[in-house]
Amino acid sequence: MAGASMTIGTPPAHAGADATRQPACGTFDMDLHEGEILYAQLLPAEGSPGRMALYQNNIRALPLPPALWHAFQRACREDASSQQLGKIIKDDPVLSAAILRSANSAGLGALIPINDVGRAISRLGHSMVRGVVASHSFASGNANPCKIYDIQMLWKHGMAVSALAEIIAAHIPGCNPDEAGTLGLFHDIGSMGFNLINEFAQPAELDPARGHLVYEFSRFGCTHIDMGLLLARHWQLPEKITRGISYHHHPGYAEAESIPADIRAEVLAVFLADMLAIRLGCAAGNPGGILPHASFAAMLPDTTLQEIANSKKVRAEMAAVQAIEF
Repeated sequence: MAGASMTIGTPPAHAGADATRQPACGTFDMDLHEGEILYAQLLPAEGSPGRMALYQNNIRALPLPPALWHAFQRACREDASSQQLGKIIKDDPVLSAAILRSANSAGLGALIPINDVGRAISRLGHSMVRGVVASHSFASGNANPCKIYDIQMLWKHGMAVSALAEIIAAHIPGCNPDEAGTLGLFHDIGSMGFNLINEFAQPAELDPARGHLVYEFSRFGCTHIDMGLLLARHWQLPEKITRGISYHHHPGYAEAESIPADIRAEVLAVFLADMLAIRLGCAAGNPGGILPHASFAAMLPDTTLQEIANSKKVRAEMAAVQAIEF
């Protein structure tokens, strides 16, 4: 099906089926399929204090991430080799087994079995391994009979956005690929927090004219952004990543200047990577495409999402995401 070239534009000031976007000073071809729904991105009210206090108490009951996670993060910041990262991971047999299973997945076409964790890390790539380590380290918050969201799908979506954000970062001036990748991995952790909720409204139909955040608010009394901030602080994620989580939907409805300058490029990279991950079939609860605000025109890549999607690197990263076994 032929792609439809779309211009970026200004989000509507209020919900409405007839809401339109004003054309921006430049265009960025999103290559959206003809007939694909474009969702508005409206910002609901903040979560009620009483509801947020209840959620915070639930999150405080979760264990803190293990020492292995902090050691792995430090090693990554120091540009550790795959073998050095392997030495850290080998201390955890369950995590080691998960990485070896993923590296030997038929989807990666391994001809010779890999039995060394360091070699497995080299095969998967540091971005994918970071996702596996994160999902393992924070698994304590995954259990709930409500099963509002599929935790494995959320982690795979985060891994996909992480890898794609690092690739897109190369097309955005001043964008730090490592920070964009880390933010991409954790941008939707708030959705995991919804699995801690025992009382919530019955699902309503998602209204494209109002968007996913309004839908979440009507169901849970807050959005995954609110919940994500609670989890990020409890899990002691870096301050810049925590702030990035709070702004990761801003490109869909707010002026670029509303995002702090030190994380603006990384937030845009994650926003575009999120769109691309959904386009490539790796969504996790938010099905719609959202165009960036007009004020981001000067920052947008001098390429198209389709060209990025067609690159060998993207195909390899997405194959690795599909190969991950938890």
